[in-house]
Amino acid sequence: MKPAVIGIAGVTVPGALDCLSKMHQLSAHMCGGHHHHPRFVLDQPDFGIVHAAQLEERWDIVEDSIVGSLQRLAVAGAQVAVIPANTVHCRIEGIRLRAPLPVISMLDVVAAECQRRGLRRVGVLGTRWTMQSHLYHGPFAAVGIEECIPDQAQQALLQQVIFDELVPTGRASADGLRQLLQVVADLRAAGCDGVALACTELPLVLNGDNCGMAAVDTTAVLAEAAMRQVLS
Repeated sequence: MKPAVIGIAGVTVPGALDCLSKMHQLSAHMCGGHHHHPRFVLDQPDFGIVHAAQLEERWDIVEDSIVGSLQRLAVAGAQVAVIPANTVHCRIEGIRLRAPLPVISMLDVVAAECQRRGLRRVGVLGTRWTMQSHLYHGPFAAVGIEECIPDQAQQALLQQVIFDELVPTGRASADGLRQLLQVVADLRAAGCDGVALACTELPLVLNGDNCGMAAVDTTAVLAEAAMRQVLS
């Protein structure tokens, strides 16, 4: 029997590495210990090129980059692939049509996890593209969950902390973290019973403990879905 192989199509380096790390952590109870796990294959293009395309709203270039990664992952033997980045899932349908192997949609598995937790009104924290496009509206609505988006000033703040602090360093400044937690507090006051950490860098600094309510780590949900698929 062929060994299980998971492909990771990286977008940002911190997000890709966190996804790989979480798959490794899951191995402890899913595979009988950290020394027994599927083979992981990571393809990480230059994020600078992808980000420049995002800023120019050239999502066709972003899609081409990810499809290129998926093609290389398939050649390397991957049986299923994940893309540990929320924003680029705006092109998930086109990516899946062109992909040479199955690709797990982060949107679908995160919506299913929010439903499993019994959440009804979920604040979505992510890049301005994720929030402004209401990326999770459709998947959430399909399972009876209301999407809640921060206001424009808070969206600008999230964009700044993500790209000026978290993506380059994997860390947030004390002031950056304080401001993120204030956005979470405002969502909680607005009636949200959970938040989706819908940028793969946000779980590096936010969690259920400091958010004071359910915080869905989209990277962890995606990692577990991939592990379950190849081990089933």
